[in-house]
Amino acid sequence: MSTFRQIRGTTVKSLTSDPSILQNNQVWYNSTTGTLKVSQDQVAAWASGNNMTSARSYVAGGGTQDAALGVAGYNTGSNATGKTEEYNGTSWSEQDDLGTTRYSTSRGLGTQTAFIAAGGNNPSATPVTNSELYNGSGWTATNALNTARSYLAGFGTSGAGLVVGGANPRSSAVNNSESFDGTNWSANPTTPFTLKSGASSGPATAGVFAGGTPPASTTTSFEINSTTWSASGALSVGRNAMGFGGQGATQTAGWVAGGTPSTTATEHYNGTSWSSAPVIASARAGMGGAGTQFAGLIFGGSPDAGTAATEEFSGAGTVAKTVTVS
Repeated sequence: MSTFRQIRGTTVKSLTSDPSILQNNQVWYNSTTGTLKVSQDQVAAWASGNNMTSARSYVAGGGTQDAALGVAGYNTGSNATGKTEEYNGTSWSEQDDLGTTRYSTSRGLGTQTAFIAAGGNNPSATPVTNSELYNGSGWTATNALNTARSYLAGFGTSGAGLVVGGANPRSSAVNNSESFDGTNWSANPTTPFTLKSGASSGPATAGVFAGGTPPASTTTSFEINSTTWSASGALSVGRNAMGFGGQGATQTAGWVAGGTPSTTATEHYNGTSWSSAPVIASARAGMGGAGTQFAGLIFGGSPDAGTAATEEFSGAGTVAKTVTVS
C-alpha cells in the first residue's frame, strides 16, 4: 500500500489546510495534520453518543460538540450535585466538583475551559447568588449575582456574559437580567418578558431567547441587540427546560431540542423564524446542551431524576472526514 508521502503531489493534492469550500467526494492530504481527508455529503440527524459518568437532570452545559462541559444537576438519588464532566467528542471524564452544590444553574455561559456557573437551586431547592468560574482544571468563586435565581438562561462568555430570567426564592419568574464583565455582575433594566427555564443562543449583545414558563408551554422568543430586547418569531412547539446551543450558536443560527411538556421536537432559528429539524431519539427535558445548529450536543435530563444519555446532531451538508486504516 502506498504511503501518504508517496501519493503526495500526484493524484491526491497536498494542502496545508482543509479546503474552505467542500464538494462531495474530494480527497486531499493535509500536510499540517499529517492526515488523508475526504469530503462526504451527510443527512441531518441525531445519533447516540457515549453516556455521561453521572446521570442527572437540570444539568448546565456549554462549549462545542467535541469540547463540551456538563455542570451540576439533580441526580437519581434526588440530590443536588456539583459534579463536573468534560466531553471530548467521544467520551465523558469527571473533573473537579463545583464549590457550591446546586442544580438548574446558568446554562450556555462559556466554553469547556472558561465557563460561569451562576445561581441555581441549592440542595434545599432555594435559589442562590453564588457564582463560580471554571478554567479547564478547577472552579474559583467569583462575585455573586445581585438577584438569587434558578432556572436561568445564559449568553456569551465568562468575560462578557449575560443571565436572563429565572425563578426567585418565591419560585416566581423574574423579568430582569444581569451582565458579567469577568469580575462583577451588574443589574440591567427589566426585560419585556417574565420567564424561567427558557433557552438562549448567541453572544451577550446579540442573542435569542426562546420558550420558558409561565405558561408551561410558551412559544414566544426575543432577540437582544446591544441592550435592547424585541419580540421575534415564535417556536412551533411551546416548551420549557429544553436543550439548546452553546459555543458557536448565534442569533441567526440557534437551536432547541426536547423540553416540557414532553417532546422530541427540535427547532432551528435563522434570525427571523423557527423551523422543524430532525427529532431527538427520546423525549426529555432539563438536559445540558452544547455546540452549533450544524454540530449540536445534548446530555443528561429527565424523565425520572436523570439520565446519562448523550446525543450528537450532525447537520445536512458536506463535511471533511479523516481516513483511517484498521
